[in-house]
Amino acid sequence: MKKIAFLIMNMENKGGTERVTSMIANALSDKYQIFIFSCQKGEKPHFHVDERVSIESLHGEQIQNTVLRKVKVYRELANKAKKYEIDIIVAVDVALYLYLYPLQLSKKCKCIAWEHFNYFISPNRMVKFGRKLAAKHADCVVVLGKNDMQNYQQNLSKIKRIEYIYNPVAVETTGQIDVNSKQIMAAGRLEDQKGFDLLIDAWNLIEQDCPEWHLDIFGEGSKRGNLEQKIKDLGLSRVFLKGYANNIAEKLQKSSVFVLSSRYEGFVLVLIEAQANGLPCVSFDCKEGPAEIIKDNKNGFLVKNGDVSEFAIKLKRVLMDDRLRERFARHAKDDLARFDIANVKTKWQKLIESL
Repeated sequence: MKKIAFLIMNMENKGGTERVTSMIANALSDKYQIFIFSCQKGEKPHFHVDERVSIESLHGEQIQNTVLRKVKVYRELANKAKKYEIDIIVAVDVALYLYLYPLQLSKKCKCIAWEHFNYFISPNRMVKFGRKLAAKHADCVVVLGKNDMQNYQQNLSKIKRIEYIYNPVAVETTGQIDVNSKQIMAAGRLEDQKGFDLLIDAWNLIEQDCPEWHLDIFGEGSKRGNLEQKIKDLGLSRVFLKGYANNIAEKLQKSSVFVLSSRYEGFVLVLIEAQANGLPCVSFDCKEGPAEIIKDNKNGFLVKNGDVSEFAIKLKRVLMDDRLRERFARHAKDDLARFDIANVKTKWQKLIESL
C-alpha cells in the first residue's frame, strides 16, 4: 500500500483549502495510507478527517524567528518522510513545494505541487517562486481547471508535468430550492479579493427597485468594519453581514440567488455548491474559475470583471423575472458530475499510480 502525505500550512484553519484537503485525504484513505503533515498546529482540524488518516503537526508555531521556523519545519518533514517511508508528498500550495524540493533532489520521494491560486495571482514572492520551481522540477503540478493549465503552458517555458483536477463538491441537497424566497446570498472572507465592496455598490443601484429582496453576506475578515461603514454611508437597509456560517449548504438552500463579486479566484467551491443546490448565479467573469462553471445566460450571468453597473443590471433582471430564475435553476446542476468526489478521486488515483 502506497503511503501518501499532504503538506499543508495549518489544518486547523477553516478555509476552502483545508476543507478540500480533508475531502481528498478521506476519499483516498480506502486505497492508500494517508498522512497530513501540518506546518503549524493542525492536530485539531475544523473539518472532518477520517480516522484512517494520520494528522501530525510539524510545530512551526513554536519558533518565532522566520528563518529558524522554516528550518524546523523542513527537518520535521524530512524526519517524518523517512520515518514513515512516504512514497509521495503533495504540497497543498505551490509555496510549500519549497519544503519538498530538497527531498526531491535527494530522491527521497515523489513530489506533487497542488496549486490553489490561479496562475496570475501571487499573494507573495514565495508563491511566485514556488510556482516556477514546481513547474520545472515537481513530478507533477496539479492545477484547478483547464484555463489555468493553459495559463501555465503559455507563460512558463519549462514544465515537467502538469494536470488539472477539479476540486470536489459534496453537498446534500433538498431537491429544488425556492427561487421565490427573495434572499440573495454571497459568501467568502471579508477581504479585498472577494469584492464585497463592489457587490454593495451594485446593490446600492437597485435596492430601491427590488423592495422585497435582501442581500445576505456570509463570512468574516479584516474588511468587516469598512463594509459596515460603506453600508451605513450608502443608507442601505437590506444588506446584512451575517458572519461565519458553519453550514453553507443550509444557507444556500434557503436562498433564491447566489452572487459572486470576487476580483480574482483560484477555484470557486461555493459557486459550485450553489449550483449543486439549484441556485441561479450572477458572477463577475474574474480570473480564474467562474467561466468554467457558469454558462452565460443558461444557468446564470457572467459580467465583465469589475463592471458594477452591468452587474447591477444583470442581478436586477434575475430578481425581477421569475421565469428567468426558474430557467437558470433548471440548468444549474448541468455538467456538475466532473466535480463529484468519486470522479475527482479517480483522477487523483490515476495520477498517483502513474508516478
